[in-house]
Amino acid sequence: MLPLSVCTDGVDLMFGYIMPCKKQLGEDGYKEFSAYYCGLCKAMGRQCSQASRLGLSYDVTFLSMVLSSVTGEEHEERTERCIVHPFRKRPCIKHDTALDYGACVGVMLSYLKLLDDWHDERSIKAAAAMALLYTGVRRARKKYPAEYDFIKRCLDELSALEAQSCPDTDRTADCFARILQRLFTPDFITDNGTRRILDWMGYNIGRWIFILDAANDLEKDHRQGAYNPLLAGFDGGDIEEYRERRAKELEVTLTYTLENAASAFDLLSIHRNYDILYTIIYDSLRLKQKAVLSKKTGDRDGSI
Repeated sequence: MLPLSVCTDGVDLMFGYIMPCKKQLGEDGYKEFSAYYCGLCKAMGRQCSQASRLGLSYDVTFLSMVLSSVTGEEHEERTERCIVHPFRKRPCIKHDTALDYGACVGVMLSYLKLLDDWHDERSIKAAAAMALLYTGVRRARKKYPAEYDFIKRCLDELSALEAQSCPDTDRTADCFARILQRLFTPDFITDNGTRRILDWMGYNIGRWIFILDAANDLEKDHRQGAYNPLLAGFDGGDIEEYRERRAKELEVTLTYTLENAASAFDLLSIHRNYDILYTIIYDSLRLKQKAVLSKKTGDRDGSI
């Protein structure tokens, strides 16, 4: 039960909960986030494979932007065309270590999610997608073998808990949170104080994503008989009433977790994109949480 969603420009095999909103970011902020998004897409093609670009996601774009903004490394921004947008040039970030790292992270997460689906369900779709990503993930794993092995161990641990129908949401969320905790602290971030802050920020964002995804999928998982740690307390009756009751309980823990991530962000030395990142963390994520817990569609103006 890992998040899997579809975005406008490709298949988002990550999470789908960090959604930039144009109205919140403003024209300039939205344009800059788009430049990172397009830069990540092209970095995936360079670093891994062209097929790896199918794993493009807002979430990894956010991770890359955070790390790029923390390092303050000089990079280039220019307008370019691509296959998806052949007639109009779009801004694109180039030559950024954080984006190259994000490209590898994105394809590894995508591949390992698909591998998990294959082991659990023998999904033909997962097997076909894995074949497309194989070349890319092999290159990414060669560059970041420790990260690949760590993600796989955490997902294996999570799969074992799912197989046991573990009722402990905190325990299952911890498996996923540790993945983001690790990915937010790459080796090119060398300052120990900064690493500790990013460590805490990544852990809480990962925990928030996992629990919010469980809340979002509650009724679907009940209908399909799929594992969901939030269903442990359901003993029959009206599933919608149960979801509403759990949503009120989850609002407290999710808000607390998001506040932990925001507090960590406030401690970081941000060299660029501060307003964009602040708006995403303090506004976009809170609106997404509200939309999921209230089962509203949310603002669709966030697609790039």
